[in-house]
Amino acid sequence: MRLLFVLLLLLALAGPARPTTEVRAVGGADPGGAVVLVVDGMGSAYVYPELSPRGIDGSPLPRACLFNLTGRGARILNVTVPVPETGPSHSVLVTGCSWMDPTILGTPGATIFDGACEEGLLRLAILQRGDSISMLLEQDGVLFFDDNALWGAEPLVGSGPALPPDLAALLQSWRDRFPSYNRERGVPGYVAYNAWALDAASDLVAAMGKRPFLLIVNVGAVDSAGHNLGPAGYVETISGLDGPLGRLVEGCEAGGVLLLITADHGMSFSSDEGKGGHSSAKYSSLAESVMVPAVFVGPGVDEVAVTGNWSEVDLAPTLLDLLGKSPILPFSEGRVIPISKRSDLVVDAGEVAEVEVRRGGVLVAKATGDSRYIFRNLDRGTYSVESGGRSEEVHLTRDGSIDLASGRPPRAGGLLSSIFDPEARRYVAALLIVAVNVVGVVLIKRIVRRG
Repeated sequence: MRLLFVLLLLLALAGPARPTTEVRAVGGADPGGAVVLVVDGMGSAYVYPELSPRGIDGSPLPRACLFNLTGRGARILNVTVPVPETGPSHSVLVTGCSWMDPTILGTPGATIFDGACEEGLLRLAILQRGDSISMLLEQDGVLFFDDNALWGAEPLVGSGPALPPDLAALLQSWRDRFPSYNRERGVPGYVAYNAWALDAASDLVAAMGKRPFLLIVNVGAVDSAGHNLGPAGYVETISGLDGPLGRLVEGCEAGGVLLLITADHGMSFSSDEGKGGHSSAKYSSLAESVMVPAVFVGPGVDEVAVTGNWSEVDLAPTLLDLLGKSPILPFSEGRVIPISKRSDLVVDAGEVAEVEVRRGGVLVAKATGDSRYIFRNLDRGTYSVESGGRSEEVHLTRDGSIDLASGRPPRAGGLLSSIFDPEARRYVAALLIVAVNVVGVVLIKRIVRRG
């Protein structure tokens, strides 16, 4: 009973959630869309200048130079995949969950596509590897292959009711152009197979205009080259990505679109000759198989190389955060990687008042009609926060907060401060429910014993 009383008291102290008004900083708009490019089978050891791939026998392996991958944006140096297999890895990428199976991608709210749909974004895909039906059903429009063959297969078009007619026609036109990319054999054929998907993606980005969207692209020939052409052909196929990748990067930058370039797994070789692998017991634990590149380019992204140990599960939360969306997915185990050069500032005015945020005397954001505000997308630096004749300075290197009512930043931590946080209040409520049930069971047992 004492526990129940304490929980009731804490919940009463928390009171109703405080309303908060969100305000965008001048020039701090979120990206209008995002492209997630997955290069099937491209290990970071072969494309990051800091790394050197080796065969199982210790022999050095060749490396590729992809300037359009490593020459800009935020590059995460150590990212590993939980499962170096295409289907499961795609599921991890879009859910942030290490154990997510492709067959349960349709769970409501589980993927980045579900959040995109709720926010009114068009969901598009170009998939050169045979993805699960669950992945295909997440899209409003899709170009996909129903098998993994590089020659003899034809792309198919899928469209839902939300796909605008002009985009449906564009997908069909790129379906019709595939044979012109699929004529040569050997390494040139592998390179052209990838170029078709990247050029189609660039055209889609240009056609979107102001329409918000989320596009996932999976190019499949690098993986096939690793399995069939040996280390030299594998690296040559990777190098062939640079030109069409550059066109996609330029298109995204012109449209203010966020771009994530990554892979579902890498590739390992026994020596500097022979075919490669990634998922069998012989290869699946090797760094060349599980380490993948992760490069973010676009609005609000810092030019930085990030060290530390990161996982594929961290990519979805980071993508959502950079898009200005909640980084929380129901099954996600991931963290937001600190690559945003913008911060959010919470200002508590203490009463309904007008608040201005200035940098170097220049007004960057202004709000009125509330007592608490979140000023979003502020660049790093020092700001003056002014309200009702009061003024406080705050230096932002990450998300921060300031309490104008007391004239000092709010204290961090502590039980009461946690209770007053709206997110924490949900846990208090859950504890209360558990406590009520426990007390009920105890009382019932006592009544039964007395009877």
